[in-house]
Amino acid sequence: MKKVLLILLIISLALPIIAKEVSVKKAMFYSALVPGLGEMHSQNYTKGAIFLATETAIIFSYFRLQSELDWARNSYKQYAFSVAGVPTNMDDEYYQRIQNYMSSEIYNDDIIRDARNYFLIYNTDPEGYEAYLEENLISEEDAWDWDNNDQWISYINLRLKKQDYEIYTNFAFAAAILNRIISIIDSAVEARKFKRSGQYLGKLSVDPDWNKKGIKINYEYRF
Repeated sequence: MKKVLLILLIISLALPIIAKEVSVKKAMFYSALVPGLGEMHSQNYTKGAIFLATETAIIFSYFRLQSELDWARNSYKQYAFSVAGVPTNMDDEYYQRIQNYMSSEIYNDDIIRDARNYFLIYNTDPEGYEAYLEENLISEEDAWDWDNNDQWISYINLRLKKQDYEIYTNFAFAAAILNRIISIIDSAVEARKFKRSGQYLGKLSVDPDWNKKGIKINYEYRF
């Protein structure tokens, strides 16, 4: 339902602008709002449809990836809770420690060793040593212990899947920004071409590359 409403919103934005007098500034402004609208304002409806379709696909992908990211995040939290007894309301730094260490005992041993070397051996600072341990040691109530490597590896894989979805979501966000920038530039070119009665100012083409899951960008200018 949300996707249908989004499409209707984009169409409603496009309808009022395509019949107005062509303006470079307006074309760029419209493309800044929604990629493709500036091309439609310049009466290049084919390019406008391409940019609109690309933007719609990116938006749908972004929200789909966000949903997958939430699922992945809940999955590793529930797994850590059910298998290792980890509370589900811990911050990401804590879950990262669980990913790096098989048990809180091993983690605490590393903290104690590093603190001893730095505060007692190199700096002779017993007060700093005690303060550091108090701040960084894992308490008994927050302790964890993976029973075996298989459980630990399963948790690590769930965490890595969540991190992958974070990367994909960032890529989708970057693609939306790139699509908008390209559309702004292209809409200005199209508006100038329309206003100057056929004077050739260059041709910008944007084509999706489905095999490589990317976008092919080409700019042509004839001297």
